[in-house]
Amino acid sequence: MPNPPLLSVLMPIYKPDLGLFKKAVSSVQRQCYPNWELCLVDDGSNDEHLISTFQNLEGDARIKVFRFKMNEGISAAINKAAALANGSYFGVLDQDDELHSSALLEYARVITRNPEVDIIYCDEDKIDEKGRFCSPWYKSDWNPDMALSFNYVMHFVLYRSSLFRALGGTRTRFDGSQDYDLLLRAVEKTGHIHHIPKILYHWRISAGSIAGGPEAKPHVFVKGLAALNDALHRREIQGSAEHAPDAWKGVYRVRRKINRPHTTSILVLLTGNPDRPLPLFRSIAALIPSADREIICMDPSIPEAGKTTMVHNIPITCVASPDKALNNVPAYFNAMARKARGDFLLFLDDTMEILSSETHFALLEQGQRSEVGAVGGKVFYPNGFLEQTGIILGPFGLFAYANRASPDDVGYVGIKRMIANYSAIMGLGMMTRRLLFFELGGFDEQYDNYCWDADYCLRLRERRFLITSTPYATFRHHIPARPTHLGISSQDTAIFKKRWHHVIDNDPYFNKNLSRLREDFWPG
Repeated sequence: MPNPPLLSVLMPIYKPDLGLFKKAVSSVQRQCYPNWELCLVDDGSNDEHLISTFQNLEGDARIKVFRFKMNEGISAAINKAAALANGSYFGVLDQDDELHSSALLEYARVITRNPEVDIIYCDEDKIDEKGRFCSPWYKSDWNPDMALSFNYVMHFVLYRSSLFRALGGTRTRFDGSQDYDLLLRAVEKTGHIHHIPKILYHWRISAGSIAGGPEAKPHVFVKGLAALNDALHRREIQGSAEHAPDAWKGVYRVRRKINRPHTTSILVLLTGNPDRPLPLFRSIAALIPSADREIICMDPSIPEAGKTTMVHNIPITCVASPDKALNNVPAYFNAMARKARGDFLLFLDDTMEILSSETHFALLEQGQRSEVGAVGGKVFYPNGFLEQTGIILGPFGLFAYANRASPDDVGYVGIKRMIANYSAIMGLGMMTRRLLFFELGGFDEQYDNYCWDADYCLRLRERRFLITSTPYATFRHHIPARPTHLGISSQDTAIFKKRWHHVIDNDPYFNKNLSRLREDFWPG
């Protein structure tokens, strides 16, 4: 490797289990990449056995040791370790965790291939009480909305040393969640973030570690919430963060203020069944204020148009089916969109139903963001199981609905309770800005009934817009539960694969180590 970078592993120490501490140090010494240094800072343990252990390490010139006389806190210890370090990148290893033997080699390869990179993180697992590896955690590539919901980056993060120092290191007032605070500040300064989809860090389950459960360190989540609210203030985001309901400890919800009044054009495709629209229109009337919406409908089986009817005392504008649009869903929605006057478009059909008064607000709070191109929510089957929380690329050789046919629990590493980014979302229940919709040319009418929604989202992604899913917008879809890929026509599939073959197997939000034969984030 030409010009191998010096990598500095920082380890704050306080009253460690000496056996586990030695294993942590040994995991660094066993690295197959040789150009590293280990900076140990004892934060006032005052332990003679620990001092003796330090003395036994003196023969390794790559290890530096500093001892505080008094306990200064974890941030002070990390910053002191950084002051000892000479590496071009810093990363923190906890005193009882371990690095995979090839961890630093993998990081060095990333740096060599991408010299502009500022932040690097990896996948991780846990070590149980018997020393067995368990609970693999296969992470998303950089996912900005997930990062505002949860510190999913966690371990092992390398920061460019100049960035770490420019940020002033870690901050004492966030001790316990100093790593989350550092991440939130660092990503405000750089977009050069790289994820290594390999398990290179082993987080030990032990007494006093939140790896074994949140009750071990409840203050961590209080400090994490404080760090997140501090980030919102820095970023001038109007709103506040709170603990997410019915979620893991450490999962947060950012509530954003609606920055100005918005109107939503609700576009409803009718299927000709007179009973079907009733749950949808009832839910619209009950849950979305009339001043904030207009409703535009199309029944392709009925040629009448241009008239306004009343359903549940709400006016509905009927639009004629476009010529030559026989059984073409994107063409129907495009025709309705051309009649719309709202700031936002919300796409529904008469098999859908809005479930809560919060749904419209939850969509708007994300959709108003200039960096977000489309937003969707959680869609349930009539039996209470999920139909989707987003679209993941790759399963079954095409794509799948994330978490389809699974219960409404917290999900894989808590993802079902997080506002997060996906590559795409389902078209029914999708909200997007009207002007942006037409800037992209609307939905592609080459598709008939399927793939048009994923295609629209991927075109937004090409323009660097985020696709956001919020669990606080909820819908019920009155259809039988069935796998997505079984109902897609071969024609629509062929068009989608030809256009997007280069991304189908490279979804940045769906780790390549997860199964392509399931939809619930199950390790492959």
